[in-house]
Amino acid sequence: MIGLSARSAALLGALSIGALGAGCQTDKDDAEQTGGGPDADARLLTDVYSWECIDYEAEDPYYQGVFAQVISLQFAPDALPSMRLPSPGGCTAQLNMFPENAGSLGTAIPDLSGDVRWETDVDDGVFSERSAGFYKDDVFEDNRTCNSINNVLLGGTRLVNAGALDGVGTPNPEDIPSVDFSGLSYNDSTGVQTIEWGDAVTASWEAHDWDQVWVQVRREREGVAWESVTCNATGLDSFSLGDDVWGQLDETLDVEQNQLYVGFQRSEEVITADGYKVEATIRAMAVALVQD
Repeated sequence: MIGLSARSAALLGALSIGALGAGCQTDKDDAEQTGGGPDADARLLTDVYSWECIDYEAEDPYYQGVFAQVISLQFAPDALPSMRLPSPGGCTAQLNMFPENAGSLGTAIPDLSGDVRWETDVDDGVFSERSAGFYKDDVFEDNRTCNSINNVLLGGTRLVNAGALDGVGTPNPEDIPSVDFSGLSYNDSTGVQTIEWGDAVTASWEAHDWDQVWVQVRREREGVAWESVTCNATGLDSFSLGDDVWGQLDETLDVEQNQLYVGFQRSEEVITADGYKVEATIRAMAVALVQD
């Protein structure tokens, strides 16, 4: 029997999975959509969100299970909005790590015929076209799970019936490390944990085999980040939210909640037969506060 741990069940009253919000991004307004330039033309991004689960029949019952999965595809030749992390140990404000469009120069993928699809070794699905050059599938929408990451993303995510991007795939995932959040505030009136302005929250994680780690502090309203700070934590085993990060944010901003993500990722650059450069990235993310 598999279920949520007491810790995850308690968190379920607290976070916003809708924080796949837009955030800020910069487009290259003068770029021509020709492809073949020095920058990426497309991005395939597979995200899973994890929480602590229990397999009551296992000798070691606690594991990080997947409670949500989102797959997105952006196409904007020579004009893809950047998701480049700062140098390890550095932080940057307003880096959009959760795209909701392909930027102002997004355009339809060439040679498409019908719906763009995706597949893994264990599952498949269909993208919906949300805007010019932007395709997305919220795979587990309204259905929280405790799946293992290999039961969700075995073999990585591959594009099917994707025209000029057909066959592009992400790297394979690694096991998701356990992440612990300490220093959260407790709201007596609601009975849930929160992150209040200035809280010295620390996220710590176990050893893992992912290539990069990043932490993002998000100030959200209606699931959208109105401002954020992203820090590159690659090579570290913990991150503390201190005055140096809070100082890059605006305390007077009217938000519903402060949120903290820890993302583990692997990326590859794929060159298609037509010369398009594709960032193919797979990420597992732990979230400090989870709510329905």
